[in-house]
Amino acid sequence: MKPTLVGAAVSMFASYVIFAQAPANAPAFEVASIKLNHSGTNGIGGSGVCSSGGKVSVRNIPLNLIIEQAYGIKEFQLLARPGWLTSERFDIDARPGSRVGYDDCKRMLQSLLAERFKLALHPETRQLPIYKLVVGRNGPKLHKVDADAPLGIKTFDTNKGQLITRGTSMPQLAGMLAMTGELENLVVDGTGLDGYYEFTLEWAPSSVPAEVSPGPSLFTALQEQLGLKLEATKGPVETLVIDHVERPSEN
Repeated sequence: MKPTLVGAAVSMFASYVIFAQAPANAPAFEVASIKLNHSGTNGIGGSGVCSSGGKVSVRNIPLNLIIEQAYGIKEFQLLARPGWLTSERFDIDARPGSRVGYDDCKRMLQSLLAERFKLALHPETRQLPIYKLVVGRNGPKLHKVDADAPLGIKTFDTNKGQLITRGTSMPQLAGMLAMTGELENLVVDGTGLDGYYEFTLEWAPSSVPAEVSPGPSLFTALQEQLGLKLEATKGPVETLVIDHVERPSEN
């Protein structure tokens, strides 16, 4: 399911990722179970990753998705993957001794992957396809707001295809566009527009049939509603390269 954030103030979304291996003294889950799933189906279940105070409960999930969530990356940023990372699926349950925050939980998950899957990674910058957010030919259709005014996101709903802001910078918009589920690549800001802007952006999610959710694509909506466009190009992207990974040790 795509991520949905409604009525929340969304913080800065960078268009790049900085990676760091979990430190040797990182906190660990009190209990962790990893089992190979033999169902032969594709559906993923469970309550999710790092929810409910730092619990991990997922069913029938391929390892590449767990790594991507643990490190906050997209699929194309994980390189040198053996075939079984996407073909074999696992049931993973892990819980901390006490409630922990989301960032701590992700570090604990990184440690668990290193311990049970012998996962070793290193960061590497690659020139990869990206999108650059630029101003359209007829100029932007944006209302600039004072930096001292209340800023933030009123609605960001990727299932409905709606983004309503009270004051958002262009780098923030670029990061949020990459989170819509409509784009496979990262988005960087190339508008040259500084400051904060309020606007409404509405598009038809590609995952919803056109007869259910008629409307413009994200690309068209950006041009028609905001006077902006996405240009396909190449640029430096931080990736994670797998140096070593093994099938998990027994519980």
